[in-house]
Amino acid sequence: MSKKTVFVTGASGSMGSEVLKQVADTHKFNSLILLRKKPSNEKLAEKLKKKYGNEIEIIFGDLSKYDDCVKCVEKSDYILHCAAIIPPIADHNPNGAEKTNYFGTKNLVDAIKASPRANEVKLVHIGTVAEYGHRDWRHPWGRVGDPLVPSAYDFYAATKLRAERYLLEADLPNWVVLRQSGVLHDNLFKNNMADGLMFHTCWNVPIEWATARDSGIALKNLVVKDSEGTLKEGFWKKIYNIGNGDTCRVTGYDTMAAGFGLMGATPEDFFKPNWNAIRNFHCFWYYDSDLLNDYLDFRHETWEDFWKNMGKLNWYFKMGAIVPKSWISKLALQRLFKDSNAPKFWLNNNIEGRVKAFFGSREEYDKIGEDWANFPLFRKNQIKDENGNVVDYEYRRDIKNAHEFILDHGYDESKPDSELDIEDMKKAAEFRGGKCLSETMTKGDLYTKLKWQCHDGHVFESSPFTIIKAGHWCPNCCIPVSGEGENKAPWQFDKLAKHIPFYAQVWYDTHSKDEDNVYPADCYKDILEAEAKNKK
Repeated sequence: MSKKTVFVTGASGSMGSEVLKQVADTHKFNSLILLRKKPSNEKLAEKLKKKYGNEIEIIFGDLSKYDDCVKCVEKSDYILHCAAIIPPIADHNPNGAEKTNYFGTKNLVDAIKASPRANEVKLVHIGTVAEYGHRDWRHPWGRVGDPLVPSAYDFYAATKLRAERYLLEADLPNWVVLRQSGVLHDNLFKNNMADGLMFHTCWNVPIEWATARDSGIALKNLVVKDSEGTLKEGFWKKIYNIGNGDTCRVTGYDTMAAGFGLMGATPEDFFKPNWNAIRNFHCFWYYDSDLLNDYLDFRHETWEDFWKNMGKLNWYFKMGAIVPKSWISKLALQRLFKDSNAPKFWLNNNIEGRVKAFFGSREEYDKIGEDWANFPLFRKNQIKDENGNVVDYEYRRDIKNAHEFILDHGYDESKPDSELDIEDMKKAAEFRGGKCLSETMTKGDLYTKLKWQCHDGHVFESSPFTIIKAGHWCPNCCIPVSGEGENKAPWQFDKLAKHIPFYAQVWYDTHSKDEDNVYPADCYKDILEAEAKNKK
């Protein structure tokens, strides 16, 4: 029997390269990758050819070109779609992000649909936790089906959201979406020291990390199990969250503490609390990430394992234990204040939209101050709720208590999928501020499209799965869009939350009901214009 071919997109990236390694090292498959033509990729191609020989085929091309996608799809049995332009690159090159993240995915989907082998090709699409938007201690647990409210200015999240919806509504026979959380990879700290993006990580944000190595194992196990017929039934045509589970459920503060802890230090030794945003980020603890592990058995690396290995691989952590902390803060961190992605840059250059999005206002920013003694940390049980009670971190972090903090999806989730009917769809639509205009549906059929209407009168067709299981709603007003020749929708969740209870239940955790901010579809251009101005 001939080997099946696994096409890995994004093979030059941190996750894609790990996925390729894990799959190719089994020697059970032929591997196929698509690389853009540039010197670094030519060197990578030589290295991979030398290592894997005839078991790998390398095509030079671009996902944004439909014909290149067709060429690869025709050769593939599995497509592991890891390619993405992510922040900070996406923030500085939004056009490139849109080409890869949205149009690249669209091209792959269209190529599969047009293929005479459409019923044979299986597509694994890597989504992102950024689609869900920001969380804090009030609702630290999230799951598939939660509202998709990507943070303002997060063009990466918006393009991934559009790409995912296009896939869900394409009627492909074999697909799965894996929404990846923040990825722990060996160059994590090194990469973060190159851009102001590191200051977007909120100290109190709950994060469930996934390691690059275990993510690679997950996709390797997927194709191995599926090709051998041992993948449990019910896996395909679903969405799952990728996370490494209990040991990797931490906060933004813990993440910084782990890295700087390798130098024998704490975040307080290097940062001031007001250097980092207090909202408009993303991540939470995955209430349902165990589901994917039950299928793919990929969790092997703990939080402690990752950081222990990080300390061995990177010499600069040892240097950090010797060099005065004030020097490191000034030379490594404070130099990034001049980067257009840093909050200090926005404040100093009057980029008010970002100040509002990430802090609420300049007044709210001023309240934070630079004294850690006055900044309450979720991790250290220093936050009090509206009634003056201490918010118990370990209690909220315990998955046995997570049911107290999960969001309502607007229909009876105790019913099995096979029993869901049109009345459930009407209840779900009402919770989203709109209506289900269809009068009938086949009970349990979550993939045949129904007709819906949002609060603003937009009528659209979507499958029940897209709405109640994936967390999407109106494509006309709920997905920020800024593509050439397309309807342009802004980030307008302050407005939408006033009409959509589904959104309001989480939006007002970190936003005031008095806020009425609208961020234009091309709001991301603000830092591009500031960069250009500063170069003159």
